[in-house]
Amino acid sequence: MNTIKFTPRDEMRKETSNVEVFKISDIEIKNKKYKYYSDAQISLYVTKKCNASCPFCMNCLEKRCVQSNELDDKKYYKMLDYYLEMFKNIKPWITITGGEPTISKKLVPTLKMIKEKGYKIRTFSTNGSHLLDTYEGKYIIQYMLENNVLNNVNISRMAIDDEDNSKLMRISKDESRNKDLKIIATYAEANDIEIRLSCNLLKNGVKNLDDILRYKEFYNNLGIKTVMFRELIPLPYKDDNYINIDDVFEEIENNKDFELLRVLDGLYYIVKVYNYKDYIVKCYKEKGYEDKNVIREFVIYPDGKLDNGFDNETLMEVEEL
Repeated sequence: MNTIKFTPRDEMRKETSNVEVFKISDIEIKNKKYKYYSDAQISLYVTKKCNASCPFCMNCLEKRCVQSNELDDKKYYKMLDYYLEMFKNIKPWITITGGEPTISKKLVPTLKMIKEKGYKIRTFSTNGSHLLDTYEGKYIIQYMLENNVLNNVNISRMAIDDEDNSKLMRISKDESRNKDLKIIATYAEANDIEIRLSCNLLKNGVKNLDDILRYKEFYNNLGIKTVMFRELIPLPYKDDNYINIDDVFEEIENNKDFELLRVLDGLYYIVKVYNYKDYIVKCYKEKGYEDKNVIREFVIYPDGKLDNGFDNETLMEVEEL
């Protein structure tokens, strides 16, 4: 996904990967051999339910996710155990996704199982609305701390103003508030959790470099230091809200406050790295590389089926659980 990321220079130690450092390795699953990208991840759906209804949500546009039925709790945990055992020899990074994971009662047991199996969570995707909810007497964010969800908690936020954000994400203003983000940011800072805000570039929202810098400064002052801006995935039909990120890349390239430091050439991305005041800015541009014989991502859908990322082969049916 084409992205612009602002990270404080002194926070770069938290980076979990370098796009230039990778290898293609072999894996055997159920007596069948595959090749996989060394930085491959498991994208794990905790739920497909969400308290927001973003018109640009990738999962709402993903037919496989929309058509899948959620497993009951018992089957879900058995399914998760099955897959974590299957991948125990390579232990890919795990991305927690949804829907909105924090509204599901399956979340905390899932976090505990991932930790017990020795896996690490790279990214936790959330709209942030229920991180301060309690489960068995503790905040959800406290369980995230206890189960090592420390890297890259991505909170989706499309606008500075609560009301504007509510309209863009189609979420209640009471569930998406800057005052809650400030509490979350303070907790994260005290416990060395990296909270990152993720904002889609939209014609009726953040749309250019001036908007990006205004958004960045506001949330930096609120206590959230890392912010990301993403291009919508191009759709086969016209999307009136689509912003071409190349236009913003050009603004950055022509802005004297941004100093180009280096260019990273990875398997999937070209990354231009800039210095901007006390920040490192990375501009990720997809290369279009797509080797159908290399697995980049394992997706576990809400119905417990696994997409291996290139031939959509189901490795386990729900009936086997």
